[in-house]
Amino acid sequence: MRVFKYRGGEFERDLETLFENYFWAPTRKNLNDPCEGLFDDESVNTQLDLVFKIFVGKANSSTNELGNVKAALKDVFSFVDKSGIYSLSRTSLDELLWAHYGCNHTGFCVEYDLDKLIEYEKNDYVYLDVKYKNSPQVISVSDIDTSSQKKILNKMFGIKSKAWSYEKEIRVITSSSGKHSYDYRAVKAIYFGLRMSDSDKNKLMDKLKGRGIKYHQIILNPKSYKFSFIAIEDPYKKANKYKYSIAPIAEYAITPEYVIEKYKPYVEYLSKAAEIVRREPDCNEVEMVEFSTSKGDISNPVIFVQYMRKENRYVNHYLSIQEIDSQYKEITDIGEIAI
Repeated sequence: MRVFKYRGGEFERDLETLFENYFWAPTRKNLNDPCEGLFDDESVNTQLDLVFKIFVGKANSSTNELGNVKAALKDVFSFVDKSGIYSLSRTSLDELLWAHYGCNHTGFCVEYDLDKLIEYEKNDYVYLDVKYKNSPQVISVSDIDTSSQKKILNKMFGIKSKAWSYEKEIRVITSSSGKHSYDYRAVKAIYFGLRMSDSDKNKLMDKLKGRGIKYHQIILNPKSYKFSFIAIEDPYKKANKYKYSIAPIAEYAITPEYVIEKYKPYVEYLSKAAEIVRREPDCNEVEMVEFSTSKGDISNPVIFVQYMRKENRYVNHYLSIQEIDSQYKEITDIGEIAI
């Protein structure tokens, strides 16, 4: 899914976050809407207190389960104030968003691949499609699911006043506020505002060269209030590829001799998958390559590649045979040593 972030008013700061591949997720109290995270929890607390009074003094599984529910609810409520919110939009062409967040068109708009944006730290993120209503949501016992927080988080963070509906907002909720890194390839394109200076445009493209980003200029359609955009050629498209590296492959990462018979015809794909993954920007070493029995089968083989990221975190990468064929033929430096 493609989502958009309008930037303006702090060009150097915004450019630095792009260059360093991170976004800043403030707490709800630091956002521009004082009603952020507004919800009514009186009902659920009253219901739980009443049920506890009924079961007080009874040592049974129901009492224990109620205790678990109340503890889970307390954890979610405490999560509200420490978590971060990164607000995005479904559109890059809204006139009010450009005026409010694009600093009267002197700024720019970033296009992200949402899946790629949250992939880097996926266990710490939840994304929500904001709904717009006339009043805050009431939290009830039926919203509490000890196996998943998303339902209740939708009511806490995913509801705003109808006055904000023009934003068409999607939110990334982070487990803690502040700075969050992402894979630079999450940034797919940048749209320049109508009034953005040529010097700022050039500085941005120079700073982000080698990343394969597409650039667009916002234009006003003749005799209308509607915006569209035209493509701009990247003056630095011949720059060296950003974060280019070829990681080593561990000595026993690929073991074709242990492949079960039915997968033998696809053995060559183990090495091809390793070649693809060792070129991942943050790959430090390819640790393991084998056929996945959970993601694929003999009719549709999938290869599992585990690699160590540069901050000593392990990443699991899955590639189908079709994906390997497509990506492997794009590699132009087969045979190069690790760098």
